[in-house]
Amino acid sequence: MLCGLGFDNKDNHKRVTTGEQFYIAGGSAETHENLVEKVLEFGEAVKKYGKKLDDLSEMEFYAIAKEIASESKKMYWIFHV
Repeated sequence: MLCGLGFDNKDNHKRVTTGEQFYIAGGSAETHENLVEKVLEFGEAVKKYGKKLDDLSEMEFYAIAKEIASESKKMYWIFHV
């Protein structure tokens, strides 16, 4: 499962978005939207590998994270089994 956390919320709005393989919580509207976009891109990239998220090796996980990384947004990816 991919989990995304945003910490720049200043309007006290509670943002939570879930999907089959992800959970996104918090953040400003812009950050939350960006996180959702990135996990959806990640899921599409996993499909290109012909695998499911749980079947990725650590190397494949980080290759996908690098592939979809945004130069302008600070985002950290952590692989955990």
